[in-house]
Amino acid sequence: MLRVEPELKAQYVASGQVKLAFSPIIDLGPGSLSSQIAAQCAGQQAPLNFWRMHDALFENQSTIYGAPANDYYAELANSLGMDGGALRACMEDPASEATVTRLDQARRDAGIRNRPSFDINGQIIAGGLPLAQFQQVIEEKLGQ
Repeated sequence: MLRVEPELKAQYVASGQVKLAFSPIIDLGPGSLSSQIAAQCAGQQAPLNFWRMHDALFENQSTIYGAPANDYYAELANSLGMDGGALRACMEDPASEATVTRLDQARRDAGIRNRPSFDINGQIIAGGLPLAQFQQVIEEKLGQ
């Protein structure tokens, strides 16, 4: 998806034809839950910070599971120009975990089980597809 995402954003999201949303998947243990909470908390500082944190976590996922959770995420936030202390406080707030857990359940309820998966107006597409396949489905949906 990381190879296709920039093209989809440029062609469809920037023009307002398509909305790109993210649903957390927290079924890989404590590291995945903490990472989702960190991204959510980064987004509370500024909406685009969600994606900056998301991308940094994805690029560095091999370090997530052995890292001391709150220290790691606060330091990463600082390195990205965010407020690490505020991120740590947000991560320690039980409401943050409740939000991520609720979003994960909504994803499950929608029938999204695989990574990556895409809901394009009710049509679930599982897997990282080539750009042309996304374009075909999006164009069909836009024409309806």
